[in-house]
Amino acid sequence: MGSIDKGGYHDTLPSKSKSLLQALYGEGGSVDETAITSHVSAATMSAVEFPEGADWVNSQPLAIHGNLKGRYILLDFFTYCCINCMHILPALHRLEQELPHGLVVVGVHSGKFSNEKSNDNIMNAVSRYKITHPVINDQNYDMWNSYSIICWPTLVLINPSGQIVLISIGESDVDKVCMFVKDLVRLSPPTEVQPVSDTVTMVTDGAPKSNSVLNYPGKVYYHSDSNTIFISDTGNNRVLQVNCVGEILNKYPGTESTPLDSPQGLLVYKNWLYVCDTNNHRVVRVGVEGAVVEVVCGTGRQGHDLEGGKLGPEQGISSPWDIEMVSLNSFPGCHGDLLVIAMAGTHQIWGLALTDVVITFRGQKVEHQEGKAWRLAGNGDEANKNNSYPHKASFAQPSGLSYDGCKFVYIADSESSTIRSLELPSLAVKNLAGGGLDPSDLFSFGDVDGKGTVAKLQHPIGVTVLSPQTLLIADSYNHKIKVASTKSRVVFTCSLISGLCEPSGLSQDKHAGTVYVADTNNHTVKILRENETWECSDLAVVDRARSTKNSGVSWAPIQADTKTVTVSLNFTRKLNSEASSNITITRYTQQGREKEDIPVSGHVIKLPISSPDTTAIDLLITLFTCSEEGACYMDKYLHRINFAEETSDRVLYKPGETVLVNLN
Repeated sequence: MGSIDKGGYHDTLPSKSKSLLQALYGEGGSVDETAITSHVSAATMSAVEFPEGADWVNSQPLAIHGNLKGRYILLDFFTYCCINCMHILPALHRLEQELPHGLVVVGVHSGKFSNEKSNDNIMNAVSRYKITHPVINDQNYDMWNSYSIICWPTLVLINPSGQIVLISIGESDVDKVCMFVKDLVRLSPPTEVQPVSDTVTMVTDGAPKSNSVLNYPGKVYYHSDSNTIFISDTGNNRVLQVNCVGEILNKYPGTESTPLDSPQGLLVYKNWLYVCDTNNHRVVRVGVEGAVVEVVCGTGRQGHDLEGGKLGPEQGISSPWDIEMVSLNSFPGCHGDLLVIAMAGTHQIWGLALTDVVITFRGQKVEHQEGKAWRLAGNGDEANKNNSYPHKASFAQPSGLSYDGCKFVYIADSESSTIRSLELPSLAVKNLAGGGLDPSDLFSFGDVDGKGTVAKLQHPIGVTVLSPQTLLIADSYNHKIKVASTKSRVVFTCSLISGLCEPSGLSQDKHAGTVYVADTNNHTVKILRENETWECSDLAVVDRARSTKNSGVSWAPIQADTKTVTVSLNFTRKLNSEASSNITITRYTQQGREKEDIPVSGHVIKLPISSPDTTAIDLLITLFTCSEEGACYMDKYLHRINFAEETSDRVLYKPGETVLVNLN
């Protein structure tokens, strides 16, 4: 296999290509067609062929000088972790639609992380990003080295004769590249105008199909007031609200005028569900009780502003990936509610004032009116640079946030493979774990337990605070969950949790002692329960009618006082005497949790609360009943009681929703 001279490549074609694109399309006005044709006619550098034996996605093996000859070929060198690579995919998709004859886009996946060299993982990424063109797995960097590529993304245009005519580095000129390709195809039509699918057998199965309701879920958010879980069903462009047994209560796809596109981070604030509408480059809020969708930050187009300062809907932003709410009222000289945004697209941390906000630090008082969006930390460089001056710090695709409720917002900084902290109110940026000492080194990754930078992670996307001293990390590309001490900075692996595939989001139910995990490539949400060790199970998300109409069972409102919980059941079918109907009562206290199984033998069941410091109770009621015709059924009910306040004779509580799951 041949190779291009690296010195000539770097010194000539990329710089000439950039100058040409700027001259043709940078100032507007008419296009100099002579400049295009003369540039193309001067092309003498022959494209290097695809390596034999490489794995392909979406296609059988292709050949530049074989079955692709006579067409224009646009090579997209990418790695699926890279936000900049994601940014150019919509433009390439539009180009493919506009030029279905005579042009083929081929993705050359030269993976940065070891996890990205797996063909199965590439297939999942191709499916997740809805890439329909052929992709070659360049796991050994054969194409990368032959074309002397230096960064992701890089676009290489090859003419029908097999010569390289254009090389564009980075994402900034992708629109100009697309205009150039369209003009070039118009001025110098390809000799082969049939779509590739007409002459080459295309394979479009991609990743294995899942029977799950979910499609690449990205983030989860447990909402304690309603005892429900919100899930970013990212691949289906919607958010789901489910109860604790997984039954779907509400679906939020956006509206016709404001549809969601690959939603990620979530939170509920004052009866509004805030959503990172990532591919639309905005943050929206959805009425939890209705279909109202409002844009609170972002214009709907990718922004490149690194400072901010405008009101949210007027402020361009780039690929917000996660959000967290911080109340500043406990800090001296500060007040207001602040939405912290992991701005993956510009490698920064931003803020959105949910109320009027005042931040005082280093003797300076800064005020921001409600609705204003601005940069909190990060200079926009993609790097792993910590600094007590937030505007001198650098991030590398921050993708996960979690606030400890006291002083620190923890950040899963995926491309630097680190967990970082943002101190409040100073906004100082520090390393907690992972990465290396060189701020420019974004390749210091691995799978090593240890302290600080000795610990190694691989593209972590999620983080959640278990306590002020303990974090849980979604070490996404190691397919693991890890625990980090915020005091000692020691990281260790939860070795008993296995079978995950690129987990991306975490959220804790503190009452129940559980953590919900968006297990992205497995199309599911996992439930982690901490006993002496971590237990892992699936949350079976089901799209099932919530009606109890045909269950044969109804019940009166649950009554609770300081000593007992009373459950009153009304049967239209009789209890099955050959099966054991029971209530599993789980009591949550400040010391932990305890379970007890109590048999159901009648219509009224009194359950002891036991401990005066009980904070919540879960009731899982399993009933076996039979009809007069002899048909037998099993039904399950789940109910949560969160105890909010104790008076002299009664506990006031906020009842969770009672739901029925038909298992017969």
